[in-house]
Amino acid sequence: MTRANINFLWQEWGHAPHTLFFYWNGDQYPTGIRDHYNLLDFAENDWTPENFRNWIKANYCEDDGKCYEPEDLGEGGQPKIYYTDGFITDYSYVFDAGSEKALVFEWEELIFKGNKQEFIEWLRKQE
Repeated sequence: MTRANINFLWQEWGHAPHTLFFYWNGDQYPTGIRDHYNLLDFAENDWTPENFRNWIKANYCEDDGKCYEPEDLGEGGQPKIYYTDGFITDYSYVFDAGSEKALVFEWEELIFKGNKQEFIEWLRKQE
């Protein structure tokens, strides 16, 4: 199993940035999150909190049908990278709506940094 932190950052005018956070222990390699969790469905659409929440709800469900929602870390909430509640994570994904940029970490190493279109192209090329 591959653990991942998945973070979505956005900011409303006049407010501190917000972070939506989701942790999942499953196939979260770049190919797994792309193919099994349909990350391109989110990445190719508008990067809004609503679209991020909908993508999580649609793709992260248990066998019994229970589906998850991301945790709102609130105004000023920092993205979770590398560790989650003491667990080392294999991958961390950060999507920044304001700049439409993405970061991908494998353990503590940054393996991707770029804009939305560059991220989509990088994700498609993963084997």
